[in-house]
Amino acid sequence: MASYYETNLQHISEELKRIDLMLHLQILKMRLKNRVTNEFGGFCISDEEIDAILDLDNTHPASESDDPRIQALKRYISDIKLEIELKKEESQKKGIKLKLSSLAGIFNLTSFEVDIILIGMASELDTKYERLYAYLQNDATKRQPGVDLILNLLCSSSEEKVYARQYFYADSSLFKNKIVQFVEDRVQRPLLSRFIRVDDRTINYLLGLSQIDEKIGFFSELTRIQTNLKEIQLSEELHRKILNFSTFWKKTVGRRTCFLQGPRGAGKKTIAQGVSWELDTALLIVDIPTLINREANFEESVSRIFREAVLQDSAVYLDHFERLFSEDAKNIHYKNILFKALEDYNGIAFIASDEVLELSGELQKDLFKIEIPTLDYEMRRTVWNTSLNRTFDREDISALANKFKFTAGQINDAITSAEKLAALEGRDDITIDDLYHGCRLQSNQKLTALAKRIRPKYGWGDIILPKEKTEQLREVTNYIKNKGIVYHDWGFDNKLSLGKGLNILFSGPSGTGKTMAAEVIASELGLDLYKIDLSMVVSKYIGETEKNLNRIFKEAEESNAILFFDEADALFGKRSEVQDSHDRYANIEINYLLQKMEENEGIVILATNLSKNIDDAFLRRMHFTIEFPFPEEEYRYKIWKSLFPEEAPLSDDIDYGFLAKRFKLSGGNIKNIVVNAAFLAAENSGVIAMEEVIKAAKREFQKIGKICSQPEFGKYYGLICKE
Repeated sequence: MASYYETNLQHISEELKRIDLMLHLQILKMRLKNRVTNEFGGFCISDEEIDAILDLDNTHPASESDDPRIQALKRYISDIKLEIELKKEESQKKGIKLKLSSLAGIFNLTSFEVDIILIGMASELDTKYERLYAYLQNDATKRQPGVDLILNLLCSSSEEKVYARQYFYADSSLFKNKIVQFVEDRVQRPLLSRFIRVDDRTINYLLGLSQIDEKIGFFSELTRIQTNLKEIQLSEELHRKILNFSTFWKKTVGRRTCFLQGPRGAGKKTIAQGVSWELDTALLIVDIPTLINREANFEESVSRIFREAVLQDSAVYLDHFERLFSEDAKNIHYKNILFKALEDYNGIAFIASDEVLELSGELQKDLFKIEIPTLDYEMRRTVWNTSLNRTFDREDISALANKFKFTAGQINDAITSAEKLAALEGRDDITIDDLYHGCRLQSNQKLTALAKRIRPKYGWGDIILPKEKTEQLREVTNYIKNKGIVYHDWGFDNKLSLGKGLNILFSGPSGTGKTMAAEVIASELGLDLYKIDLSMVVSKYIGETEKNLNRIFKEAEESNAILFFDEADALFGKRSEVQDSHDRYANIEINYLLQKMEENEGIVILATNLSKNIDDAFLRRMHFTIEFPFPEEEYRYKIWKSLFPEEAPLSDDIDYGFLAKRFKLSGGNIKNIVVNAAFLAAENSGVIAMEEVIKAAKREFQKIGKICSQPEFGKYYGLICKE
């Protein structure tokens, strides 16, 4: 006889033979106590039938302790069990995977629980066990093992039976993980009278079958796609991040969760497939919307999803996770169930969302968060060129890349749509018009509701202000950097119940750098910056404005983001004297805002063109008030010099001194002139010269209602007179 199991099924077969011996032993014990009667012919299995199944000698001993057959059988069962354990150890040394041992290891099952599984699955593999169980339970209709029978088979004393009841409780490993279930019964029965069955997926796993659980197949798919992370069309920085965390995950065990956030088609699923391939694991993809829409038990489905991932040794990919983040009570309940499952899951999980979400709780501790931005213009053009199977004019491709800020997935979907349109019209080749049609199909009309996220681009070297103003801005960033020292180490936290945040007022004419300063602060602190759309905040419906403000401040708090209220005087003006119900409600809104600002422990920046419109109550709550002055000639000169990129083709005739001295404009106006001059040059000579700057200045003067006079334009006045 082999000293190890050559196959998994050999092990299962030998374990079932041990179960046969245990059933044999129980039958001998029952007969000894005369527990089986033949009073109900047809409803009870006869002794003769059982003897024929197990080839038994139907003689009744005097007592169990005196019966040599019972004692010999007990010793034999013990010897068989020891032999099985030794062969399992040898099989493990030889690298042979035994599914029963794997299942026990995965779910931390005791040998008692393993025997429950074997007893339960026996009748699923051979119908002879149905008749044996019916005989032992003295009822021909009871063809599945009951709890009482299992305890009699596996326990040798009343104390052991009491202790073993725990293995049938809802929080036990067997039942919590849906390995074993109670047979459905309309009648509420005591535990001992209930019957069990082993879940179909568990049986398939033990038999070495790899198909996923049919109960989750409608919304789940198991994939193992070879994906090279280096070939995914992403920015160099994002590639580096993904490769770094993939390498880190190779060195760690236990719960590993990654939150992938990016627009549709950004490559979230491809990244997850690539990381899974690097980690040599499959990927179980779950479609959250389909899961939600099914009428099946959500909690049971979630339990089966994560059990499947464990059985398949795969990572889990939860697609469209944002669907759970609505105010619908059902979705809130579903989200809590899924969060709890993720926190309990000791494996690899990817959470994918098209929208920005805040994941809190225990899950946050081990979470890798990767934001996948939209492709920049150059990358979009590259994707268009590499994805198309025919050559288009460079200008056409550039126009597509410029007009449609698509992800790589959306570009490929647009091309597919174009190919389908051409096929419908009987054409083999697609045209540029087909591509435009495909692009329009991919465009999404959804807009951000209350705030726009600004990705800071500016640093200290970009903003041009008087030294005193720059120092004030640095004081703002230093305030945040030193907040822990002041509030925690020095004990100021105990002195203040409210007002621990930072409220800043930027005031000054339009275009003087208020928005740029907010970006500089956000960039310096490494925080997100959200610009508030005031027209979307204020509502004519009672209570809606407060709800919007509460949502804004709540999201800002959870995301550690800076709130930037631009042109804040539209909302934060002097509170009016109450003359009617509208005035009274307007003041309620403003008071609510004051309350939220005091409660907020983050950063709020208010920007206004007219500081006199801000009343004293607001000013008292400002930690910093910074006035952005209209730039003097010295600073206008620096602004003109700084706004032309090094890459721009610039003529030597640009007269910065003239521009700074003659054109008394804000930085915002100067920026508009510089950009418009560049476009004029791109259309004409291809070089930005003084002529283009003067013409662009004329357009800016006209836009702001400023007269183009000869004293201001000086020797260049003739250029604007030609138009």
